[in-house]
Amino acid sequence: MSGAARREQILDVALAIVDREGFHAATPARIADEAGVHRTLIYQQFGDVTGLFVALVDREGDRDQADFAAAVASAEGLAGLEQLRAVLARLIEAIDENPASWRLFLSPPLGAPAEFGRRLEVSQERVRKYLAEVVADIGLDQLDPELTARVMHAGARELLAFRLENPDSAAVDRLLEFADRMGAGLLMLQKLASRLGREASL
Repeated sequence: MSGAARREQILDVALAIVDREGFHAATPARIADEAGVHRTLIYQQFGDVTGLFVALVDREGDRDQADFAAAVASAEGLAGLEQLRAVLARLIEAIDENPASWRLFLSPPLGAPAEFGRRLEVSQERVRKYLAEVVADIGLDQLDPELTARVMHAGARELLAFRLENPDSAAVDRLLEFADRMGAGLLMLQKLASRLGREASL
């Protein structure tokens, strides 16, 4: 097995342990044993366990961001709430395909390295920026774009986390229908705010 392939194998084993039991359980000895390698190889590849965790967080963060970019690309040609619905549907598919990777960021395990928080914030800010742009395109000018994007982001995270935790009860149709209703609620708030603004100006 090549050095690159062995590195990926070690990261795969580490992710499985972290997903089941948290970062604290992913010791070099445990990872080496489950990967079938000598512990010194882990130090050669990553320097120390912190280096391994940072490499894991970076790899899974890149994967999840690639999934998000693919979801946005899949909704090209759609606009407004239809676009958001399509993106959410594709993200649900991504979660089903790689639940351990998404659980790392949607339901962070204990004992994460400091790099984890930085990576998570960068990722979340990118998503919130996208949502703010969609909010502007929809024309929700009576609502605070930044706060609306944050609320939408928090809601989407909860729906995706619910899918991870309850795949049987969190059916795709159920999640998308709820998202549709939330979107309709935003449009109603926009209309109400517009009406109140007009009345206040009289």
